[in-house]
Amino acid sequence: MSALFRRKLLAQLAIVLFAASSFAGASPEMPRAPCGVEPVPNYPALDAPPEIVLWTATGASEAWSPPACTVSHGSSPTLVLGLAARFRDARDASAMLARIGAISSLHDVRYWSVTDKKWDAMFTRASALEGPNLGRQRGDFTAAELRAGHSLYFVAADNRSREEAVSRLRVSEVGTGRLIVEISNVTPLRWFFLSFAGPGDVQTWYFLEHETGDSWRFYSLTRVLYASPFFVHVIANASYVNRALAMYRHITDTAADGISSGAT
Repeated sequence: MSALFRRKLLAQLAIVLFAASSFAGASPEMPRAPCGVEPVPNYPALDAPPEIVLWTATGASEAWSPPACTVSHGSSPTLVLGLAARFRDARDASAMLARIGAISSLHDVRYWSVTDKKWDAMFTRASALEGPNLGRQRGDFTAAELRAGHSLYFVAADNRSREEAVSRLRVSEVGTGRLIVEISNVTPLRWFFLSFAGPGDVQTWYFLEHETGDSWRFYSLTRVLYASPFFVHVIANASYVNRALAMYRHITDTAADGISSGAT
């Protein structure tokens, strides 16, 4: 690919994505995970649509601090997204872990693309790994493997870059009614042909807490540190919102209702 072609393609993509972003903008509130405090955003009513807060460092007066019950990669992030929801599910914590460990099912995750204005697959392929080595693919992780608390690895190819990226998966807290799952990238992540995040610079934590009966609380927290301020202007914030919604639906096995931030 010639340098001239890359520059032209990049300019076209930037215009398309910047115009396609329909997300209203970042909130002055900082997302706060449920680590012994009331989360921001707070949990909505049972079965109500998820509440979402997206915060960016651009123009912010203070830096975001990671929650006490998690381990952040280090540098202050470019953006942080929090999603809170309550849903019904008769499954127990082990069944929830098995759902998260089913890496091959990531191929079925669909989200609303703000670029293409349609529902699309988030990943073209995904597989669990024996370790961080791409060449050692294996079957899905079991609930028992996740309960052990060890670092597990998987590979997934994002639908945009089409390149395989390795991620680390670890359950940092597991009980009869509360789970904390951490996922972070091990290899750099690409936006088309450009690397937009270095190793560990995209982290997501999932908090699942059983309330009573078939009622559960769900909270996801995503931290992103861009490799360059350039990506603030070309990657739509709505893309993170829609992908967080897609993963919420996937983990909780909640059917999409056709409504997304990109469709408003």
